[in-house]
Amino acid sequence: MRRRAVSPPRLYVHTLGCPKNEADSRALARSLAGSGAILVSDPEEASHILLNTCGFIREAKEESIAAILDACASYPEKKVLVMGCLVERYRDELQSGIPEVAGWFGFGGGAGEADLPRMLKRELARDDRGNSDAMDDDGGGSGLAARAPAGGPALAATPSTCLSYAYLKISDGCDEPCAFCAIPSIKGGYHSLSTEGILHEADACLAEGARELVLVGQDTTLWKDGELDLAGLIGLLARDERVRRLRVMYLQPERVEDGFLRYMAGQPKLCRYLDVPFQHSHPDVLRRMGRGGDGDFHLRLLERARRLMPDLSARTSLIVGFPGETDEHFEHLLRFVEQAGFDYAGGFVYSPEEGTPAANLRPRVRRPVALQRLNRLNTVLLTCSERRRHALVGSRVEVMIDSLGTEELDEGVTAVGRTAGQAPDVDGVTYVEGELPEGIVPGDMVMVTVESVVGFDLVGRCDAS
Repeated sequence: MRRRAVSPPRLYVHTLGCPKNEADSRALARSLAGSGAILVSDPEEASHILLNTCGFIREAKEESIAAILDACASYPEKKVLVMGCLVERYRDELQSGIPEVAGWFGFGGGAGEADLPRMLKRELARDDRGNSDAMDDDGGGSGLAARAPAGGPALAATPSTCLSYAYLKISDGCDEPCAFCAIPSIKGGYHSLSTEGILHEADACLAEGARELVLVGQDTTLWKDGELDLAGLIGLLARDERVRRLRVMYLQPERVEDGFLRYMAGQPKLCRYLDVPFQHSHPDVLRRMGRGGDGDFHLRLLERARRLMPDLSARTSLIVGFPGETDEHFEHLLRFVEQAGFDYAGGFVYSPEEGTPAANLRPRVRRPVALQRLNRLNTVLLTCSERRRHALVGSRVEVMIDSLGTEELDEGVTAVGRTAGQAPDVDGVTYVEGELPEGIVPGDMVMVTVESVVGFDLVGRCDAS
């Protein structure tokens, strides 16, 4: 009897959370395509929908759950698979609360990420589209509401993949004692990825068209492989002629040494971009957080970096409403932000996460008070950031093109790109007007004169000559 041919799975990947998840999704999608899956950019065209989730803080968890529910409700005829941090933390509750999902994948046990290609290979050889036993593995969590509030983000067709940049994960896990952070319980202890593996992934990203590699990890300053340190790894990556830019994210402030700052100032392919998660400025709050330093320490780091690199762009993340934060502590943070003059920053309300030391700390800051503080903080951050951007008006900057003009852009805008001071996804962009040099494609660099500022974005004119 002749066996009926089985069509290969058509896979749509939807990623939530941080750039580290983006790096995981890109590498996994490449592996799945090598296993026979057909990658599609529209969930309507898919037979399988794979969601890579985030389980870091409450808002991220709610967004992930909303996306899962939307996928199950909108595409009941398709097989929905869910992976990532949310599954690692809350597998048991998710499995019982959302039985429509065909498979749950965390990081460890018998069916983690590495088993997804093998599972999809089996799909190629079987007519039955039911659940696979291999999709169940050990793990679980607690404290998660299985049903998220209505109004979550709907899945939608993703625009064509931006070929100008790619996230390159160089480490995973964390050993830091930050009282608010669940990452160590989700990802385990810190470990550097191997030089060989990083270079292999970098080559794959560059072959796909990426020209800026963004190095990410829980703490990139710690990366080491034998005698090779972070600067040495950057040097290896910079040798590739296809690389036009390198950028490092998530540098822990107490480990940013002057030697690395000097290296950043002297390595032409490395963006003069300092991403340091300070979290707060008051020493009392930082000690309760399990972190070192204080506002003066942070300001001295920024001063040293700017002395070496006057064109430096600085980004940070800050938490308000941490247990015990007083009005005095918060006013200290506002004064620090005004002195620091960040180009970009992310402000967050503290999220108590079960299993973390801070979950039991008292006194709690009432959420309305924390939200009010966040609004004030964001206002100050925006004012400082706009001041930094307005100082660029009239200057010439080098812009990497991310995408060429489309119908969605305003009339006269021929491309969208980023300066070395604009990290993808988290910072603003530069809208390029005027005629581009002939043959420009995403990943190419053009010189642009900055003419105006719109919110977090720059508008500039390209001189094709």
